[in-house]
Order: sequence, then structure tokens, then C-alpha cells
Amino acid sequence: MQDFTPVPLFDRINIQSSEDFQNLIDELNQEQATFIIQIALEKAYSSGIFNLSEAEILSKSLRIKNNIAKSNPKNESKRNK
Repeated sequence: MQDFTPVPLFDRINIQSSEDFQNLIDELNQEQATFIIQIALEKAYSSGIFNLSEAEILSKSLRIKNNIAKSNPKNESKRNK
């Protein structure tokens, strides 16, 4: 990754260098991972990757995961280790 061209990930996350990208990967936490999944799904849907039914079930699945994480923060932090 010597020649790095800054490109926003999923049109939302600006990465300026290969070091920034590697730091994001190395330091990714539960909250950031959920956010990245959410914006990736939004981009995929807006690009026509999913039909309405698929988008609906993915959206509901993400909301359920977020609610579980909020109600069990200790369990989620254990999974990140």
C-alpha cells in the first residue's frame, strides 16, 4: 500500500493514508464496526444492491443488534476481546 489515493470509504469515512486505514482496522471497536456496517448497508441500498424486502430485513437486523448491544454492554465488550 505504498501509493495510497485518499478515497472516502462508503462515501462517508475519509482515509488520508495507508497508516490511517491500518489504524482504523487495528483499533476498530464495537460502536465503530456497527456504524461502518450501517453506512455500508445504506450505500449498498442506494446503489440498488438490495431490493426493498432485503433492505427492510437488514435494517431490522441492525436495529435488533444495536438494541442488544445497548442492553448488554458487558457482553458486547467481551466479544471484542
